[in-house]
Amino acid sequence: MISRRKVVSAVPLALAAPALMRRAMAQGAKPLTIAFPADVSSWDAMNSGTSVTQSLYKCVFDTMLDVTPEARLEPGLGSFEWTDNNNQVLELTLRDNLTFHNGDPLTSDDVHFTIFTRLKADNGLAVAGNFGRIVEAVETPARNKVIFKFASKYVTAPQRLASVGYVMPRRYYESVGAEAYLKKPVGAGPYKLVDYQRDSRILLEAFDGHWRGAPKIRQVTIQIIKDPTTRIAAIQSGQVDLAHNLPVRDVVRLGALPHLTGNLHPISNVVMIHMVNKGIFRDQNLRLAFHHAIDKAALSRAFFSGKAEPLSMWAGTGAAANDPAFKFAYDPELAKSLLAKSGYSTTNPAKITFTTFNGVFPNDFDIARTMVQMWKRVGIDANLETMEFTKYGELSRTDKLEAPILYNWFNPTDDPESYSGSIMDPKKRFSVWKSDDISPRLDPLLEETNYDKRVAGYRTFDRWCVEQGYAFPILQGVATVVYAKRVGYTPYRTGLLAPYAWSLNA
Repeated sequence: MISRRKVVSAVPLALAAPALMRRAMAQGAKPLTIAFPADVSSWDAMNSGTSVTQSLYKCVFDTMLDVTPEARLEPGLGSFEWTDNNNQVLELTLRDNLTFHNGDPLTSDDVHFTIFTRLKADNGLAVAGNFGRIVEAVETPARNKVIFKFASKYVTAPQRLASVGYVMPRRYYESVGAEAYLKKPVGAGPYKLVDYQRDSRILLEAFDGHWRGAPKIRQVTIQIIKDPTTRIAAIQSGQVDLAHNLPVRDVVRLGALPHLTGNLHPISNVVMIHMVNKGIFRDQNLRLAFHHAIDKAALSRAFFSGKAEPLSMWAGTGAAANDPAFKFAYDPELAKSLLAKSGYSTTNPAKITFTTFNGVFPNDFDIARTMVQMWKRVGIDANLETMEFTKYGELSRTDKLEAPILYNWFNPTDDPESYSGSIMDPKKRFSVWKSDDISPRLDPLLEETNYDKRVAGYRTFDRWCVEQGYAFPILQGVATVVYAKRVGYTPYRTGLLAPYAWSLNA
């Protein structure tokens, strides 16, 4: 872990990466430095299942479709259309003259390799849970045409192509091999990766051949600083130009300084608890008491200045799948009553383990610690443990999480299928709670082509999950960013950090 002292006394960036930075200064370009809370697990774009690091992948790789800052679907590397009436045949038309960072052309063959060849060969890849199990065939009738044929209806395939549909270069990957590729990855995103030090630094340089045109910011250095206190020190001292995922109180305090701007805006992420279907947590009384004992409004006031909406369902006010009539009550007396049915009380508490990250998203550890105190008042004695973000990804993919964990769920398109359709689906690797009664209710929604029926069905399903104690939505996510006045920051509803969409003022 990087200490505060090391960041504050760090060598200037121009010395840390001399060749690139001197070239930038000679060209008159101003580099941008970002303090970021987590590193990628690897540079395999098909293994990019974690939420926080999507911002890093989106810099180096590009997706077949994309979303706007307002979370609306739009063309990316290509555009799409359904060519059947059953949402099983999707045609993608690629843009002309697409290239990867090494100059290789990006064609339909690369899409076939990425989405079909690799996923069929390795079902352990994170994206295999989205495409690998449902893609029946991928046809490439022309260099710019890709036809996806799904084994069943896949109404949200375009949303998936926008969120995890990164394209990797087949020729380069096969020529150097997997191990060499991960050491020196090549993508088609707005930035080229020119230097990488694990858990320390990511150095990016603008890709002039990107289909959107070269980013306005030519050089970006991402410092991996896992400790939020250290990120705060880095932005306050001027060592970095932007710091991501800071506590709200520090965003407000730092934003009042003359050289900094603090930005708080609601996003489609959800602060939630992944509940596990193991051991003591199979007790529904315990699960419901666990939830009824959480004062979400108090958490919002304490940690987000009241800006994070308390949630009873995954989607917040105004979202399509939200049911404003449903409220899951904060009721500590009911929590005590439920625990009593299972033989627990404040004098004979249920002893559990609860896990959290520390600094991956704003106030994560402090929120978890406060909830532990709330549970203690009703008869739940929770032992709080911290977990590294990369470790969580490993355990969740292999169904080895043994305790509930506080999480910040990333919804890249704001669609209900990316909430409970992924969180609760026992067939997907993103799911933590797994029980046999979910699929009969969820599977029809995954294939419903009528939008209104699909959304109404998700409202019913989401409420049922909460009432069973399978799901614990806590608060709507809030982006917490502090940046130097010279940074022209563009907020994304999905919470994405996208330096290629920003500018630097004089």
